Amino acid sequence: MDCIAHRGFAGANPENTVAAVEDAATRADGVEVDVRVCGSGELVVHHDETVDRTTDGSGPVAAHTAAELAALSVEGSEAGVPTFEAVAAAVPEGVTLHAELKERGTGEPVERVVADAGCDAVVSSFDPEALTEIEGLPTALVQWEGEGLVSRARNLGCSFVHPNLGSCDSSLVERAHGAGLRVNAWTVTDAEETAEAREAGADGVITDFPDCCPS
Repeated sequence: MDCIAHRGFAGANPENTVAAVEDAATRADGVEVDVRVCGSGELVVHHDETVDRTTDGSGPVAAHTAAELAALSVEGSEAGVPTFEAVAAAVPEGVTLHAELKERGTGEPVERVVADAGCDAVVSSFDPEALTEIEGLPTALVQWEGEGLVSRARNLGCSFVHPNLGSCDSSLVERAHGAGLRVNAWTVTDAEETAEAREAGADGVITDFPDCCPS
């Protein structure tokens, strides 16, 4: 059962930073980050539309240049909001980068960055339209609810489904496996939830804490 570090183990590290990715890569099979476009056109790694929640700055990510984002402090750390290029370069061999597309129009540049970095990657999104932009990487459809997830993912040509933990039961996993899809459940925050996902037959957990990684 795989352990995927949600935002670089957001419960233990300043989320979506290079430092978080580097730390998580020493302890996890995969590292998940969020990708969107900043005001100067680069892909950057940040979950929210604005920088207010996680940094000492304010305003939309799209209103900041990559240099301005890099100069911010994420969760009181010395780390700023990184470019996706910097994050991909920090992923070592043997660890899979899970890039969640937060916006349409990011698929093609994500593929270019991943190709240049030479890392293994899976591209995920809640937005089916965003996934249609991906041509050369495996994809994962993310949903809160389990209903319709397997059929939508199969129609999109996905390799994975990422259901919310509350929707990840054995019935969903069986349907997914029957359709040739692997299942990673999110967001796991304690060891009991890891055990629940394992019992349901999930292939991996996306977790905020290294202590929740399957043993």
